[in-house]
Amino acid sequence: MASPDTAPRAEPRAPWGLRVAVVVLVALPLVLAAAGLAQDGWLSDTHGAFLHRVRFALERGRLELLGFEYPPLPFLLLVPWPHVAMTWLLGGLAVAGLAWLVLDECTDRRSMLPLVLLVAALWTPIGLHLVSGDFNEALGLLALFIGWRHYRRWWSTRQTIHGLYAGLWLGFAFYTSPIGLAVALIAGAVLPLVFPRLQIPPFASQLSLLVFPGAAAAATWAYLSWVFIGRVALPFSPWEPGSPDLWTILIWTIPFLAVAAVVLSRPRATTAGILLPLILLVGAGRIGWHYSLAFAVLMLTLVAIVALPRDLDRLTRAVLGVVAVVQAVVAWRVLPLPRLAEEDLAARAVAAALATAPPRSVLLDDRYAERLLKWSPSLEPYLLTRDTGFELAVARPVSAVQYVLATPDGEGLTLDADVHPPPGFIRTWSWEGYTLWRRADVPTPSVRFDVLAGRLP
Repeated sequence: MASPDTAPRAEPRAPWGLRVAVVVLVALPLVLAAAGLAQDGWLSDTHGAFLHRVRFALERGRLELLGFEYPPLPFLLLVPWPHVAMTWLLGGLAVAGLAWLVLDECTDRRSMLPLVLLVAALWTPIGLHLVSGDFNEALGLLALFIGWRHYRRWWSTRQTIHGLYAGLWLGFAFYTSPIGLAVALIAGAVLPLVFPRLQIPPFASQLSLLVFPGAAAAATWAYLSWVFIGRVALPFSPWEPGSPDLWTILIWTIPFLAVAAVVLSRPRATTAGILLPLILLVGAGRIGWHYSLAFAVLMLTLVAIVALPRDLDRLTRAVLGVVAVVQAVVAWRVLPLPRLAEEDLAARAVAAALATAPPRSVLLDDRYAERLLKWSPSLEPYLLTRDTGFELAVARPVSAVQYVLATPDGEGLTLDADVHPPPGFIRTWSWEGYTLWRRADVPTPSVRFDVLAGRLP
């Protein structure tokens, strides 16, 4: 082993009351802003995808349907209360956890610079989007940050317990984002640089401590999904349409680049590792592990905090702090706040109209109706692809359902109704790409087009 002493080293801590006050001060404004957005009717596509899947599983009484949705942890956390408020409360708790840990970094370095870097990234439209629209990424960042802190302590103390903790937390991060596994593998790849004098047997044991938890989490996920649903549920997030390009990431991570320049000016075998997370983000986006700009910015900000040298002079600290604050000001002037789109208004109107339909009476291909279903207060009115009898309803809808809904997407089993009307159905209305067909013997759901007209902010 690297060291016979595996007891964690005690770190200096700020007074408990001060820690609580700082955490509340950092997280509460973001939670209140997210609550205001929710009150105005805004809901992110990601949160909508989580919520409608959880509601579907609960209403059908089939919680096993959530067992192999990816990432699993956000779905399970929403089961007790599948409401939009739960999403931004969980996002706020994750941000509060980050603030708690970063305050320890401040105490350890006797500098407020780590907290300044964090707040300058969070108190912007970027941070607001993380809390109000991507709580799953906020949870993943918290797990990654804990893992990185233990990894750094492993460098400095050679205490094996920190290598184990790092591996466990990086493996836990896999259940919020596949990037957690990638970080564990990359961290293991640089072990020869971190421990250049390790012989093969000790090196293998250290590598297994770090990489095994993440690899085991991924392998367990793949095996169980194959056993229970007949296929390997790949770790992708289809509701995240894409990742920001490298240029966009660089523009909004100037503080990270500044810290990287300071670190790289002190050449050591391990200093080049600060650039690995940036390379990881670029590679993840290319293979389909999509993430938001908020995730990229906060991830690199946390990397910068972990990598900050402890012996920085006051001038360098001041310059880094000013750079972070200036970027925050620019973000407020340039980046838009989350807002409802026109297609969201249309989807919300249609969802409200169909909310009173009888159970399982609306035939809908949910694989191409994410925007509509995120506004549905209940999935009871719909007959969806995972319901028993969906294929029979598609083959002969007149004997199975009362309505057939075609959505604006260009694919889906129910979308050819515009070209081939379902036998026995009457075209009721067509609006903003949504077309509703009904049987002649059932009433017409009314859509309050007039109420929603002109409400786009």
